[in-house]
Amino acid sequence: MNNKIVAFFALFIMTIGASAQIDRSQPPVAGPEPEISIDKPEEFTLKNGLKVLVVENHKLPRVSYSLRIDNAPVATGKKAGIESLIGSMLGNGTTTISKDDFNEEIDFLGANLNFGISGGFASSLTKYSDRILELMADAAINPLLTEEEFDKEKLNYLKV
Repeated sequence: MNNKIVAFFALFIMTIGASAQIDRSQPPVAGPEPEISIDKPEEFTLKNGLKVLVVENHKLPRVSYSLRIDNAPVATGKKAGIESLIGSMLGNGTTTISKDDFNEEIDFLGANLNFGISGGFASSLTKYSDRILELMADAAINPLLTEEEFDKEKLNYLKV
């Protein structure tokens, strides 16, 4: 019993001694600053007036694309929320590729493709960048907007 008390007391003293060695009145010294070098983007304008900025980063084997649709604000009045329904229908297949084939190919590529009413975002491995860009363009230019899909999205919207 006496040994247990001595051991407990010794452990207590060591704990206090270990925490007393840290001087918390002085902030820790910062490590070296990382060097951030972002290249100047290449800029060009497409025939339709779309301005494109391109910055290459070869450190990661991933590529991402962002599409911004700059539409003027619309007053929806009694049809508020309709733009959310349309945005959720984008990226659900195209007039050239069925919804199941479209989603299966995106899954097979290990890519990410999201659309909304104001634009879209896609990312994939660099080696699949051409195909994911084709799928993104196809979804934006040839969306599959069927009444069946609209009714399905409307029911999902009303459940929430």
